[in-house]
Amino acid sequence: MSTPLLEVENLQKHFPVTKGLLFSKTTGQVRAVDGIGFAIAAEETLGLVGESGCGKTTTARLVLRLERPTGGRILLEGRDIDTMTGPEIQEYRSRVQAVFQDPWSSLNPRIRVGATIAEGLTVARRLAGRARHDRVVEVLEQVGLAPEAATRYPHEFSGGQRQRIALASALASYPELIVLDEPVSALDVSIRAQIMNLLKDLQARNKLSYLLIAHHLATVRYIAHRTAVMYLGQIVEHATTEALFQAPRHPYTKALFAAALPADPDALGEDIELRGEVPSPIDPPSGCRFHPRCPFVMEQCSRIEPVLKLVAPDHLVACHLY
Repeated sequence: MSTPLLEVENLQKHFPVTKGLLFSKTTGQVRAVDGIGFAIAAEETLGLVGESGCGKTTTARLVLRLERPTGGRILLEGRDIDTMTGPEIQEYRSRVQAVFQDPWSSLNPRIRVGATIAEGLTVARRLAGRARHDRVVEVLEQVGLAPEAATRYPHEFSGGQRQRIALASALASYPELIVLDEPVSALDVSIRAQIMNLLKDLQARNKLSYLLIAHHLATVRYIAHRTAVMYLGQIVEHATTEALFQAPRHPYTKALFAAALPADPDALGEDIELRGEVPSPIDPPSGCRFHPRCPFVMEQCSRIEPVLKLVAPDHLVACHLY
């Protein structure tokens, strides 16, 4: 089996909680990401889903080296990114790019579109002059925009067009992995499908891998090859996307899917009602972190932390029910 493009091993990110101003002291830790693992192969999309505060975006920031991990490793083709220095970091940033949620704020309003796209080429790929101009035109055409767009400012474009510009900017440095952080959630419903189709076309054309962070389940089902479900900093279920959506196993995954509007209003789905609120990541529950809200809770759930187990081919679940 070939080495995955990206591997995450026992990844942790804990943020200190301090008290006081002049003589502050650490009183606890927010366990935003607490021991997760996954791999992304070449030309594959992994979807990461879960409710707000579960650690999805922190995971994305760790992969992008915008945060440093408390523990664990992130490997790009077997190389630990936390040990990279100087030119290696620069090379990593050109190989791993990002597209963020809000196209209205992710582009500099004072810089023309062409200069925004060319910035990464100048810094990371050392392209200049005609070669840089040609690459800007090439990526604009790949995302469905005319070359003339390079001379205009971001405010002259619609939301969907701005997200296309953000994609062009990410594509410019010839990346292998793009982190998509809620790439369509800020867009009108009428143009979401266009951007999702564009993402699939770009993946096939440029042999890209994606890490897709999303709460919109239909987006994940359409784009992702595999999906991991996060709850309170941990992955509770991980499977091929179709298997997960056809037969979710973890009670939290079932509740997450039950809360989403069905594509067919007449379809009968499993109705799961959760109790209480999401516990604090500063003081997570012992045992299974989901047990205070789980309708299927058992005695051992509060004492023993479940580990991810294979319950079907390529389907992992962390639950004492299995």
